Amino acid sequence: MEESRWEQRRVSVSGRTLRWPRALLAFALVDLVWEIVKSNLDTGVRDGWPWRLTVLDASTCAAVVALLTGIVLTRTQLSQTMRPILSWSAVAGNSDRLDDSRRTVYLINAGGGRSVVHSVAYQVRPSARCPEPGVVPPGWMPWQTAVDSLASLGLDWNEDVFLLHLGKGAAIPMTNTGTDGMELLALGHKALERLAALDVRIQVEDVLGDVYERQLQCVRPAGTSSRPGRR
Repeated sequence: MEESRWEQRRVSVSGRTLRWPRALLAFALVDLVWEIVKSNLDTGVRDGWPWRLTVLDASTCAAVVALLTGIVLTRTQLSQTMRPILSWSAVAGNSDRLDDSRRTVYLINAGGGRSVVHSVAYQVRPSARCPEPGVVPPGWMPWQTAVDSLASLGLDWNEDVFLLHLGKGAAIPMTNTGTDGMELLALGHKALERLAALDVRIQVEDVLGDVYERQLQCVRPAGTSSRPGRR
């Protein structure tokens, strides 16, 4: 369960591009079955209620079912080929924001379609070795609260730590090379000593309006087994 927490998942789908076509397809299928059953009844029975009710005749309804089925199948295929794949890598140094960075985290979209930021949240946990207790709220927090929490641990902005402010609507670069992505986070020696964990939860929206979520374990708690930075 703990490992699956860090995997990308789809958290919502667009009603406009998926739920409505599926609902219309279900309605058209019911109507088609109705028309087929009605066509096999005696004329006298068909002329009475409720069999007199007709929304679409059988041939028109069959054409609508075929059209909507094609739309739903195409949409499903597009959601696979155009799905964003949020990935990240961490390197020592190489930061454009922090001269003495010991850990620089880059964020990329390695999928086949564009992704724009829907929401971002942060989770900060100070190390037991941190000499300053700080004021760090539990759970997920917005960017400004995360910045204030880091400052309360005695970390100086652009000297010990840098945390990119990703606003809603920002585009994640499409690339397969980690260091070609956007610099999400940079930590100096003091920051690595004073932080036990720093997680980033990013939700992005794809071209179809579906929302995907990925949690990034940018700083691992002590004793956590290391995994490749690129995921």
